[in-house]
Amino acid sequence: MKEQIYRIGFVIFLFSFLGCQNESKKIENMVTFAKVYGYVKYFHPSDEASQIDWEKFSIYGASQIDQCRTKEDIVNTLNRLFKPIAPSITFAEDKTILDTELKDIIPENKEQYAPVYWQHVGVSIGMDSKRSPYASWRINRDSAMGIKQLFEYEPKFGESVIKQVGDGIYCRIPIVLYGNKESTFPRADETRLEELKEKLKDTNNAKVEDPYLRLGNMVNVFNVFQHFYPYFDVVEVDWEAEFKNAIAQSYIDTSKFDHLVTLRKFTATLQDGHISVSNKSLSKDYAPSIAWEWIENKLVVTKVAEYYDSIHVGDIVTHIDGKSSEEHFEETYSRISAATDGWLRYKARTQSLIGQEGSELNVVIEGKEHKLKRTANPNYWLQKARFEKDVYKEIEPDIWYLNLDQIAMDTINKLLPQLEECKSIICDLRGYPKGNHGFIRHLLAIDDTTSAWMQRPKIVYPDQNKVVGYYKSNWIGSMTAKRPYLGDKNVVFITNGRAISYAESYMGYIEGYKLATIVGQPTAGTNGNVNLFSLPGGYKISWTGMKVVKHDGTQHHGIGVLPNIYVEKTIQGVKEGRDEFLEKALEVAREDND
Repeated sequence: MKEQIYRIGFVIFLFSFLGCQNESKKIENMVTFAKVYGYVKYFHPSDEASQIDWEKFSIYGASQIDQCRTKEDIVNTLNRLFKPIAPSITFAEDKTILDTELKDIIPENKEQYAPVYWQHVGVSIGMDSKRSPYASWRINRDSAMGIKQLFEYEPKFGESVIKQVGDGIYCRIPIVLYGNKESTFPRADETRLEELKEKLKDTNNAKVEDPYLRLGNMVNVFNVFQHFYPYFDVVEVDWEAEFKNAIAQSYIDTSKFDHLVTLRKFTATLQDGHISVSNKSLSKDYAPSIAWEWIENKLVVTKVAEYYDSIHVGDIVTHIDGKSSEEHFEETYSRISAATDGWLRYKARTQSLIGQEGSELNVVIEGKEHKLKRTANPNYWLQKARFEKDVYKEIEPDIWYLNLDQIAMDTINKLLPQLEECKSIICDLRGYPKGNHGFIRHLLAIDDTTSAWMQRPKIVYPDQNKVVGYYKSNWIGSMTAKRPYLGDKNVVFITNGRAISYAESYMGYIEGYKLATIVGQPTAGTNGNVNLFSLPGGYKISWTGMKVVKHDGTQHHGIGVLPNIYVEKTIQGVKEGRDEFLEKALEVAREDND
């Protein structure tokens, strides 16, 4: 009997082991497909590759590669998929075979041809952004022959991507081809190309419940960031390992929401505060009418609707939906892309509360259980706070307060006579400026001399192995010193982790030129123009497409603008309704007035 039990146990173990091996192979095969997909889509300049529907191709390609069981299957499938759109692509099991001269891509009368290759400033292929500072062009191909280059660098004819794309599988993809008015050379087999296009039509009705749509989406997301995300040099992430995790989860997911969560967790590892993954077709988020945040290592109620008469500001939340508050927030954090703890905690305050309309959140507050129904706009408290705060005020004699989240530049201009006469100015930038960065000009003693804190990468080669340069700029021509000069006042800026992007450009001048004493907490550490792309199934992803550094050239991403005087909220301060950040700013503002 024991022997029979052992045999059954061994059989179960064997099937489990073989199942794991099979799953691992499937994931590795998908990685192989994804790598070739990205190299051809973004760097192989053939006409055929530029005409293909890459979203449909990702779905179809994922379905085909998923059926491969041997190395021979994989190579044959890769040839069948990519030869019709990249006729000069070569796959081999021996890398040395690929080091030979590329004679088969040289036309007989090459004098009648011009070199065709990709140049990217950031990336615009497959992006949704309008009026974007990013661009992707095939030189001597897009729009008209002889189109102006995006930048001066030219790869040499014969340069190729030669990469190991799988276990013992190598590929060579030329990144420069010859082209004339009719086509790039060599031309693909028209029959095979049309057959492929017909196959892609089979994906027209693919839904998120189809695993190959989910897998295709992951292939696209992987490649956008693999080749164009500008912060891999400062973010510690094994992007390929995270891709494998996302692929494994995509096989398990079944619903639109499952896929949304996996996309969020996948991209959260990039630590980019601009990353947002959304899908309008999913139900709108709602939250109960409370707000909370971590203060003194406890989850504290900071706002609460009057009808919750047994919950009070300052109460401690210990459990949420059967888990400790810490466990609940760890799951929330895993779905948020953030470069700093400040932005992560800010986003998590809301994300930890939201769910479907009418659903309940079960919490334990001060030892008592509460069922909180989600019926409110999750941004209700933030919007309410904006109206409750003063837009501007002479907060004490000779001390003026400006709420830069709310005050328009026209209003500041009208206040300039009073500001010129006062001794101290407190500027509150715990959020997003209302187009009022012109105020900085009144703090500058000299015209702005910065020129390189915004940097758009110039890309010709894959995997960001060789970024050929950057377009460098500042707020061009707008930051000249202006009268009246207010920089001789005792100026204090309040900021925190909610200040992101435009707010950090603003704060970058305050920090870089030492225009004020900065009070509060580090900003979000995420700046640079957002790029945006869509995926099948109705998903949209935003992300940071350029590199931004501090005015002195040092790292900004993941660090942010740091305060001169750090401030933490206290539970007692919350209970008493005090603004401890403003209190500290007032203390600093009074110092030089005594």
